[in-house]
Amino acid sequence: MKTAAKFLFGLLLLCRSGHAQGFVNLDFESANIVLGSFNQISITNAFPGWTITGAFVSYDSPSLSGGSITICDTNPPTSFQPIQGRFFAFLASENYPGTGLPISMSQTGQIPVSAESISFWGTIGGMQITFNSQPLNFLVTGSSANYDIYTADISAYAGQTGQLLFTVPPYVNSAILDNIQFSSSPVPEPAALALAALGAGLLGCLRRRQTFNLSAGVKNIFIPCDIP
Repeated sequence: MKTAAKFLFGLLLLCRSGHAQGFVNLDFESANIVLGSFNQISITNAFPGWTITGAFVSYDSPSLSGGSITICDTNPPTSFQPIQGRFFAFLASENYPGTGLPISMSQTGQIPVSAESISFWGTIGGMQITFNSQPLNFLVTGSSANYDIYTADISAYAGQTGQLLFTVPPYVNSAILDNIQFSSSPVPEPAALALAALGAGLLGCLRRRQTFNLSAGVKNIFIPCDIP
C-alpha cells in the first residue's frame, strides 16, 4: 500500500509539473540551423518550443511576398543588425493578393507567479499579442538604435497557464521579435516613460547629426533638432 501510495503521489507531482511548465526559448537562442531547399528550415530547428503558422520558415531571407517567419542572425551576407544574442524572429505580413492569411507564433506555458509585466525587444508593427485570447496592451518603454522595448501589464495572469500568441495579420507592417521576458517589476509610470522618451529624442537627434556629418564628409555642422 505504501509503495502504491508513493507511486501515485509521484505521478501526481509529474502531472502538476508538466501542466505548470514555464515558457522556453524566449530569446530564440536555441535555434539549430539545418537548412533545406530554398534556404528554408524546419520549425523545430528554427524555433524549438514554439508553434508556428505560416507558409514556411526561412533563414536570413525574408519572403518578398510575406506570409512567412524568418529566423535571423548577424552572419553575412544578410548581416542583420543585432538585437539580443545571435537570433531573432522576423514576422513578414502576407501581402500577396487573394490569400489574406495571418501568420503567428505561439507557446503554451505558465506565467511566473511573481510576474508583474512582460516585455520584448523589436518592432511591433501591426503585431497583435494575446494571452489566453486576451489582448496585451504594450507600451514603448525604451529604445535603441536597432529596436524598441515594449512592456505590458501581465499581473492579472500571474501563475496562470495558457497560450502566449504573437500574430501578424495580412496586409500590415511586419514585426521583429526578440528577448521576451517576464518581470516582477510593474510597467513604468507615465512620468518615467516621458523622461525616457525625452532621452530617446536627444539620442535620435545626435544620431541624425552624426549620420549627416559622415555622409557629407564635413565636420562641425550643427543640425537643429526639435525635441517635443
